[in-house]
Amino acid sequence: MPNRANYAAVDLGSNSFHLLIARLEHGELRVLDRVREMVRLAAGVDRNGRLDPEVSERALSCLSRFQQLLRRVPKENIRAVATQSFRKLRHPGKFIHQVEQALGCDVEIIGGREEARLVYQGVNAHRAPSTEKTLVIDIGGGSTELVIGQEQKILHAESLQYGCVVVTRDFFGNGKLNKRRWLKAITNARADLHETALTFSRTGYRDAVGASGTIRAVLRICQQMQWCEQSITGEALDQLILHMIECGNIDNLKLPGLSQRRQPVIAGGVAILAALFSALDIRELRVSQAALREGLLDDMLGRIRNLDPRQITIDAFALRYQIDVDQAHRVKQTCTQLLDMSSAHWPLNNTQNNLLIWSADIHETGLAIAHSQYQKHSGYLVEASDMPGFSQLEQRFMAVLTRHHRRNIPEEWHDGLPERLHPQAAWCLALLRLAIILHRDRSNQFQHPEIHIADAHTLGLRYDEQWARKHPLTIHDLHMEQPMWRQLNLQLQLPDED
Repeated sequence: MPNRANYAAVDLGSNSFHLLIARLEHGELRVLDRVREMVRLAAGVDRNGRLDPEVSERALSCLSRFQQLLRRVPKENIRAVATQSFRKLRHPGKFIHQVEQALGCDVEIIGGREEARLVYQGVNAHRAPSTEKTLVIDIGGGSTELVIGQEQKILHAESLQYGCVVVTRDFFGNGKLNKRRWLKAITNARADLHETALTFSRTGYRDAVGASGTIRAVLRICQQMQWCEQSITGEALDQLILHMIECGNIDNLKLPGLSQRRQPVIAGGVAILAALFSALDIRELRVSQAALREGLLDDMLGRIRNLDPRQITIDAFALRYQIDVDQAHRVKQTCTQLLDMSSAHWPLNNTQNNLLIWSADIHETGLAIAHSQYQKHSGYLVEASDMPGFSQLEQRFMAVLTRHHRRNIPEEWHDGLPERLHPQAAWCLALLRLAIILHRDRSNQFQHPEIHIADAHTLGLRYDEQWARKHPLTIHDLHMEQPMWRQLNLQLQLPDED
């Protein structure tokens, strides 16, 4: 039987898969169990986004073992995210379905900057309080995340499209560790860092923290070789590179503190770290034991305490695009009422309820671009923008609602959403469209007709002739809306059809 107080974070990284299970005690999450398996997914994704079957099987086997521990956690208390290697897949749908089946829960593919935000959140929650600007670095298997933050605020976040697995494959693929290869790897990474380094240098920082298996491994090696003490220094990193060049080959790296599992990919990670030290003028890098999975748990704790970063994102989005707040509030209130009324027939989960409400908040975003076909602009802005706190799938769900909240609904309206979410998206879209029609006059005095939910596919309205005579445009819009609902496999029932 799942324990309601248990929570789990699953981090499907490009090098390793991580599982963290914690229990909520006295308002805080206390870690109960940790599992990490090195899968090296990034090594199995080719340049065309195809996944090697052997690597796929290795990943699914790992997740089936994770599922044994996840059985004691309620599904609503699990958050599983996938990172860069999943983002690179040409057709991720089929593999994600297999992953969800093996894991026993939904999986979100998150964007690079969202990954960076969660890393920062994990590090920030597990260090001594500080008001200083802090640089946080996470070198993963397929990407590298960089953040400058101050207390709870993210000032800049960036995700670089290479990590230790990718750089090792591209520059040390045959195992050779000569000086020429090191120079080429570091120079290449520095070139990619140029624009980011300029932005970060203008912002500045007082403290630098590293958060990843690669960085922790580098610290262990340098400590045991007595090149540094509590933090990684530039001098220690230089000594490590010289020592690795002397070894001549990855197979000869018998360094204290370096595990056999990390040995095949450490060269790429060290090259990236050396480029970061140089480009960002890092003199000393402290190392955190917390990372993305701790950030996931902290994010869930924030949602429990009604400190959901997604709401902050929506509020900022509405402000940036000068949304008519009063109209958004009217539409949102009606959507909330419709959700309450339909809960018995359409048991949407809390996330889907929230996505509908947030879509109501920002459905008119596209008006900031143009009035003509503004719903298409709304959908594009929601899908293409960096929206901290939201997964890629959550953004696509809201993009579908905002893109199709008015006018015709095409047959391919649900493109981009997995089939399992089509019914929920259809119901949310129907409710949003109805709420918008009922508030087309943009007036607080409007009295909408009585609404009743007949069954899981039918919503009905009741109004008398006097109300109909006062609201001819609304009546016209409702009749025009009926065939749109049929496109969603739903029925909008009006009085003359009772």
